[in-house]
Amino acid sequence: MWAEGFSKMRSVIVDRTHYPTMNKTLIWDLPTRLFHWAFAGSLIATFVFALCVDDDSPLFRLHMIFGLVAVFLLVLRVAWGLFGSYYVRFSSLPLNPTKAAQYFAGIISGMAKRYVGHNPGSALAALAMFALVPAIVFTGLGRGGEAFEEVHEVLAYTLLAVIGAHLLGLVVHARRYDDNTAASMITGTKKVPAEAAIRSAHPAWALAFFAVAAAWTVALISSYDANAATVRVPLVGAVVQLGENEGGEGNDHGDGREDDDHDH
Repeated sequence: MWAEGFSKMRSVIVDRTHYPTMNKTLIWDLPTRLFHWAFAGSLIATFVFALCVDDDSPLFRLHMIFGLVAVFLLVLRVAWGLFGSYYVRFSSLPLNPTKAAQYFAGIISGMAKRYVGHNPGSALAALAMFALVPAIVFTGLGRGGEAFEEVHEVLAYTLLAVIGAHLLGLVVHARRYDDNTAASMITGTKKVPAEAAIRSAHPAWALAFFAVAAAWTVALISSYDANAATVRVPLVGAVVQLGENEGGEGNDHGDGREDDDHDH
């Protein structure tokens, strides 16, 4: 049955007395799961190259490229958040401040309500990541001088803290409620009432999502100019500078030759 028909409480499971039978029910569609792991992978790659590679190394620029990939994936996720299946729509996120406070208090006491889709903790973490990633990429382009560099670093470590809190929340939730949310992002199913199921996993949309994301990423990487330290953003056409231009020496040499000709 379509999720909109899942009682008046929609995404909340109040207790098991109302729904004593909990089945492995399809909650997360394929495009959502694909985005989740692609986005996570791009962020992991970004932080690995940013933290483990010297900033003078050409490999350091890869963290900027993966950052751009993360932003494009985010654009696709925002579109899916408007038109996708019920539990991934932004309109379904439990962001009411009172309910969020009750949820976090319930986590401590062990009496928190269970949610079919996102709970207030995961919803807040998702929105924080969605807001931080574009801000990090924007301030990392190097166009705002040292002030932007400092903001970029603060935002990056803030994102790490949000990710850490999200992972900790997953562990706590799994231990308290025997509910492996991380695994549900692989299988797409959770132990919830059958009435909560979404209509389809949307495999066709997942294939389209993968094709568009892969084509965009390949085009981005293919446009990378190592000498100029630039990439051209597909669809937009803007050329983005990745760090310092190593080709500057060639320009200086050219100026020098002009001076020599003038001296002649």
